[in-house]
Amino acid sequence: MLTKFTGLEYLKIDIASNFGLDKEDWDIRLDWFEQNKNQLHSLVPKAETPALFYAGILAWEKAVVGEASGYPINLDATCSGIQILAALACDRKAAELCNVVDTGHREDAYTAIYDRMVATTGSNQMMADYPLLQKKEGAAFIPVKRQIDRKLVKSAIMTAFYGSTAQPKKIFGDGDLLNLFYKVVEENAPGAWEINQAMLKIWDPDATIHEWVLPDNFHVKVKVMGQIVDVVDYLDELYEVVYSENMPLKEGRSLGANMVHSLDGLIVREMLRRCHYDPKRIAMLSTLANVGCCGRSRKREQDHMVVRLWDHYQKTKFLSARILDYLDMDNMGLTNPLIIKNLIDSLPKKSFEIITIHDCFRCLPNYGNDLRQQYNNLLAEIAKSNLLSSIMSQMTGRTIMVNKLDPSMIQDIYDTNYALS
Repeated sequence: MLTKFTGLEYLKIDIASNFGLDKEDWDIRLDWFEQNKNQLHSLVPKAETPALFYAGILAWEKAVVGEASGYPINLDATCSGIQILAALACDRKAAELCNVVDTGHREDAYTAIYDRMVATTGSNQMMADYPLLQKKEGAAFIPVKRQIDRKLVKSAIMTAFYGSTAQPKKIFGDGDLLNLFYKVVEENAPGAWEINQAMLKIWDPDATIHEWVLPDNFHVKVKVMGQIVDVVDYLDELYEVVYSENMPLKEGRSLGANMVHSLDGLIVREMLRRCHYDPKRIAMLSTLANVGCCGRSRKREQDHMVVRLWDHYQKTKFLSARILDYLDMDNMGLTNPLIIKNLIDSLPKKSFEIITIHDCFRCLPNYGNDLRQQYNNLLAEIAKSNLLSSIMSQMTGRTIMVNKLDPSMIQDIYDTNYALS
């Protein structure tokens, strides 16, 4: 079950996180605050993000005397790209790496994969030939051995799950350590990795644009851009001029990354819709759904949007909260009122504002529980959906059905504790 906190506790957690404990469990952060609450100001220079740390201290000092500060706490998704891939595939192993399902602790995928690589090598560190660092031996330059730390592994993981081979090779070299990296990644995130590889295989060498539509009717259009190199003669000197042009490419690695980024955007839009809604409209729609209002008007533009959004739901099994902006007593019958009621019931009891920056979400401390629950709900709905099949079918122009590795994990996603932390 989702562990809940008071507004004051969220302020304590926020302060500890901004000091540098954002990868620790909730209780460790709360304990750290209690141990240091009388010396917080002296710790500002040592904080990982001193400005936010100091702002949190000022908010805490106002809160304890009953004054409002307007300070929003900060909760980040843990490896949002892998979270989305884990949910799409219902990959429990990957889900445990990035807190899509609970393990009892705040997991860090980058550290976990790094530690498992180190454990496999039988050494407390990893060393690789690093081509950017070279020393001269005789007439030749040879790569220097460099220790591979968590930061470098993180860079390799982030790009590898988006189809890159260049960055992992740059970090691990071209040998046993690179092979070990891929082996560990595939073993610990098999479904997520399979999606990554499938996206490489469906590349269309004749395509000049890739398009797909998301459940909230957001149209994704990504042009295929290739590089053209021209040689020009200027004042008797030859120069290479490089520019991009929309053109088909024999191979491409962007489909997976663009697909995940598009779903990142969907999550942000849905978080905004579901957290900050119009209470009067939602109350009205709840009443209509309860009485089974069955108007089926198709005359108005808003009716057309209801039809489009409901059609996206039927194809993907993911219902966007955008439909709530267009429903009324005259068109509720174009949908299933019970499903609309379920969506309404999943919303927070009270509307609240949020600030989003990619996969970082901020809200007033008293709404921290609702913020985390809404994020969990969206990951679970992605896991239940046919979004991956829908997007891949649109990319290829043919029907593609994708099976889920472990659908039983879906219920666990609703209760996970550290997806936003």
